[in-house]
Amino acid sequence: MKKKTILIVILALIVIGGVVAYYLWNKPKTNAADVKPNYVLPADSLVSAFLNNEEAANAKYVKDSVALEIEGIVDTTYINEGNEAVVVLKTALESPVTCYFIAGEASNTKKGEKIHMKGYCNGYMMLDGVQMSKCAVVK
Repeated sequence: MKKKTILIVILALIVIGGVVAYYLWNKPKTNAADVKPNYVLPADSLVSAFLNNEEAANAKYVKDSVALEIEGIVDTTYINEGNEAVVVLKTALESPVTCYFIAGEASNTKKGEKIHMKGYCNGYMMLDGVQMSKCAVVK
């Protein structure tokens, strides 16, 4: 009788775990479109902050609760392997700002266009410059 109860409890936990995993996997992806930005700045200023003092910039900008609105000129756009739209903003400095959008969100951006976008900063990467995620173009 005790073995049967333990087996039922284990099976119930497996089923509950499966349901939670299924929900999280299929949860709709969100972006920063409806979030009020904590900081509004040009792409050059953001890159400059990371190049001058990466530790201080990480402490200020790299948080889940800190949304940024960035202004810059589109250098390139493409779709990556994860089916995310990627927009690279050029800067006057040696590093760009790479913005990752949910698929289809940045389809109207064109090279040379000046755009405003909101997103969350992920930090500075050597090859990609400053990375932003969950981005949305501000109309």
